[in-house]
Amino acid sequence: MTKTFYFFRHGETELNRQKRWQGSGMNYDLNETGVQQAQDLAQKLEGKGLEVIFSSPLIRAKHTAEEVAKKLGIEVIERPNLRECFYGVAEGQLISDLKSEYPEVVRRWNKSGEKDWTLRFPQGESKGEVLDRVWAEVEKLAAEPYQTMGLAIHGGTMAVLLNYLGYGFEKIPNCAVFRMDYENGSGRVAGNIF
Repeated sequence: MTKTFYFFRHGETELNRQKRWQGSGMNYDLNETGVQQAQDLAQKLEGKGLEVIFSSPLIRAKHTAEEVAKKLGIEVIERPNLRECFYGVAEGQLISDLKSEYPEVVRRWNKSGEKDWTLRFPQGESKGEVLDRVWAEVEKLAAEPYQTMGLAIHGGTMAVLLNYLGYGFEKIPNCAVFRMDYENGSGRVAGNIF
């Protein structure tokens, strides 16, 4: 049986606004713009049939999920394996500084089509480790009794999933959404990011 997942990135945080690299070691809430983005996201997801939202435990994703769930009248359930990548030495650093110090990692981490699963910042998770953790969780969720689920995640994890699924993208803005149809252990992106 096909299951439908709507993966969405959290709204803006102060670290996003400051253009800092924000991983699972940075647990910041949404700023005012991010709350508005989450409320707008709820309107975009109306009528999609979401029955539940599974969320990263990080507050920016959970707050986004709660804004959507409130509008749709559904439950939010935390799943630790949906958290953002841990970026090691890059956590909280200005992206402009990281571009100087680790230009290849910065250039390739969120690049469309990038399938070097060994890529990592020093002391951080590799793209492959992130993929293993998140995809294992997707497979567990596919066994849940729901047909259509929301997943509140992060830009880095979303880029890893899109690369794994072979979907090209230019960028992943805050509160971007993609739909994936899952069946028999594999997923297919249905439509465009919105």
